[in-house]
Amino acid sequence: MIDTLLGNDLVINEDSCNLSCTYCLTGQSNLKQSHHAQLIFGPPTRDRYAEGSLLGRRLPLIAGRIDDTFRAPMLKVTGGEIFLVAGIMDYLREQAAQHEVLIVQTNGVLVREEHLEELRGWKNVVLQVSLDSHLFSGNSHRVQTESLHGKVLRRIETILDSGLPVEIYGVLNDRSAPEAPAFARWLADRERPPTFFPFPVRGPDSERFAMRPDQIVHIEELVDRYEELAAVLPPRPYFDRLLSFLREGERTFRCHLPRLVISTFSDGMVTPCPNIWFSNMGNLLEDDHAESLRRVGETGLYTALLAERPRLNACKGCFTPWDTLSMYFEDEITLDELCQAPTYAPPVIRELIAERKRLYKEGRDGVSCGG
Repeated sequence: MIDTLLGNDLVINEDSCNLSCTYCLTGQSNLKQSHHAQLIFGPPTRDRYAEGSLLGRRLPLIAGRIDDTFRAPMLKVTGGEIFLVAGIMDYLREQAAQHEVLIVQTNGVLVREEHLEELRGWKNVVLQVSLDSHLFSGNSHRVQTESLHGKVLRRIETILDSGLPVEIYGVLNDRSAPEAPAFARWLADRERPPTFFPFPVRGPDSERFAMRPDQIVHIEELVDRYEELAAVLPPRPYFDRLLSFLREGERTFRCHLPRLVISTFSDGMVTPCPNIWFSNMGNLLEDDHAESLRRVGETGLYTALLAERPRLNACKGCFTPWDTLSMYFEDEITLDELCQAPTYAPPVIRELIAERKRLYKEGRDGVSCGG
């Protein structure tokens, strides 16, 4: 069994969001009945984190049981949209005190100045903000009206100016790809430039939204302008992988993410990969949760997920910003290049990643298959 993980990707109320992105992965997932029902496209459900509430009872148990078992120094909290949850700052405050890095993923719409001020004061928060373009035409798979896009952009500009470390997650699709170079330029011109991770739309319905072959030229332009835009771009080899994925039409390179990060849900469910929600490994709220966690790294699914070449169709269609971890394990980028991103910059995180790679290379990282 793996005895140390880098992080836990905790998904809170994944089927409740204030936007209705047409390509939303929750709307395409088959992991749960609620995903089949595509609740993500209905009116968002309000919830509360407080002592005695359902989330108030569940969330500390879920994160605590992962940390007690795997000593994970990184917690990523995502949704849905987590700022729909009343009292969510109380939970984030608690978790920031217990982790080296707290990653908060949001679409930014509900983030207020008082949130940003407090998050900044904790000194260990990274905001991952979802935005496909600064222009409505390129962001229109995420928002349905130009007025809503304007509201989204104003909120995100406030986030970018907040002084917090920010990573922009931009989905490349048939509408956003032509604007990627101009979007990178817009981000680079900010007083505090974020790190911009462009990555392809994915999921079972991705062909409806995917870039056309003739649009690859716009990503090639990003590479041609790398020196000009380097302040906001990931390491140059990231684009080697990205362009390979786009030209080949699928992933052909190895993934190491499941040996480093686990995915959990606010209903207690555990699944081995944060990128694609595959199978239910058990529930952290049940009495046999320890047995479920003993299977991490040892089930047959890990063999497929960590194979030298992707075996599963979902893996073949997957490329995300998490890929820089795999690139480091495959010696495609250096530790310094990996840790340019705010998520991996803290010394404790950096040292753990380097140690996990060393153990992997020696065949001693606790993963009994796929190594």
